[in-house]
Amino acid sequence: MTSKALILATDITEQAQHSGRQAGTSLEQIASEQGDKAMLAVFAEMDILTVAKIVREHDATIPSIATWLMDAESVKKLLNVEPSYWQNLDEESLFCAQTEAHSLLSQIFLSYDDDEKQKDVLKTIVQDDFGLLYLSLPFVGHDFTELEYDEEQVSGSIEELLLKIKHLDEEAYNEVLAVSTNGTLDNIEAALKNNANKQRVTAVEMDTDDMFAPL
Repeated sequence: MTSKALILATDITEQAQHSGRQAGTSLEQIASEQGDKAMLAVFAEMDILTVAKIVREHDATIPSIATWLMDAESVKKLLNVEPSYWQNLDEESLFCAQTEAHSLLSQIFLSYDDDEKQKDVLKTIVQDDFGLLYLSLPFVGHDFTELEYDEEQVSGSIEELLLKIKHLDEEAYNEVLAVSTNGTLDNIEAALKNNANKQRVTAVEMDTDDMFAPL
């Protein structure tokens, strides 16, 4: 099974280079045709950069199956490498780091209901300096002093995301507010990009080393 899973994971990785959405569909197809066990085996063979490519091309309305497959540690790694993709976006496009972070975090915390797992994910993210920066990015520049629950709020809104964080962990919520209030958008974005690029280089070097490892 390991050999077959590795082959399938390699195919999905190649697909992700062209389309993260297509690669995500292929992962779902494996689950549909071969079962969750086979899909999990394939997922275990995939590198975090490929997972990031897949997840970032989905959103909370059409979430990637990878979003709920990941454990807390994997989500932390995901948030550490995902900003490396920001560099490749056209500077003349409507790219906004806050929008990217909001979309990805909404996928993680708003696209499925599992409070216990999400509490574990949130705790792990907050314990990591760059994870906390990423978590706080969507809220920089916003005033949430009068934030209250509103059943009519727009689904997937920044307010809903922040309220979900508050619901899961009040301490994490307070840390997010502190960082988003005291930090600046430019500084947080730059720190996330710099760290992500370092993580990406390390990941690529590790993959290269594996190519020349003795069989």
